Amino acid sequence: MSELKISAADAVYREVKGCILDGSIAGGALISEGEISELLDVSRTPVREAFVRLQAEGWMTLYPKRGALVRAVEPREVRDVVEARIAVESRAARSVVEAQEHRDVAIDLGEILRRQRQSLETGDHDDFTETDCVFHTHLVTAGGNAILTEFYERLGERQRRMAARILWKDDRRCRDVLTAHARLVDLVAAGDATGFEQELTAHLHHSYDGLLP
Repeated sequence: MSELKISAADAVYREVKGCILDGSIAGGALISEGEISELLDVSRTPVREAFVRLQAEGWMTLYPKRGALVRAVEPREVRDVVEARIAVESRAARSVVEAQEHRDVAIDLGEILRRQRQSLETGDHDDFTETDCVFHTHLVTAGGNAILTEFYERLGERQRRMAARILWKDDRRCRDVLTAHARLVDLVAAGDATGFEQELTAHLHHSYDGLLP
């Protein structure tokens, strides 16, 4: 019986968290145990357990008898994530250049970019956002620093939520991302780590200009 409750709570947790990350449940929204219980056709107990877990992770704040307030993406958080990404991704670019692996990495990034272009052409904005994360994460992983890679992966959920707010069904911004990614691929291929950092900085600040302080 307890295993069924744990399984239900995990399912509710994954569903609600996924909706928060993809923007289906917006920051600032007040949701109740009752509406989630009805929506997912479960009792309130697993919903309550999921809410407690989501609060512990910082995704919402619980208010007794009122519900759960979904935490909004704050400008300071966006700034901190952008600065961390620039530092980690730029270090990774220098590492692949120093290891003379930049041409192979550029080929891999080019393949990911082709998938991202296809996602936009077919109107699959979910895949476009996911592939955006794959593009940047691949470079960080190629940098070969396990600690930085682990740190970067922990930023993944924050990045996903930020990207969903900025890119969701905004084809103009998506095209801007593709243009910037193409430049980044060319700079990696050329072994220009300094140029990469400059382009990455411009790319991220442009991408998140509506969220940055």
